[in-house]
Amino acid sequence: MLGRPSRPGVVLLLAGVLVLFVGVIAQLAVTDGLAETLWVVVSIIGAVGIVAGVTVLVRHANANRPPED
Repeated sequence: MLGRPSRPGVVLLLAGVLVLFVGVIAQLAVTDGLAETLWVVVSIIGAVGIVAGVTVLVRHANANRPPED
């Protein structure tokens, strides 16, 4: 039976999703070159947060797996 997921992993994943969502919505709303570039960078940061969160969750799940016979 799997235990609870790690809190840092869940936080990273949710924060990454939120930042990515805001970045994509902002990209659609702006037309200025500098502002659009800024929101692209924010979206990339959100994507990195999602990857980091998934990595933490996978490592936590592997560490809490019962030993094999």
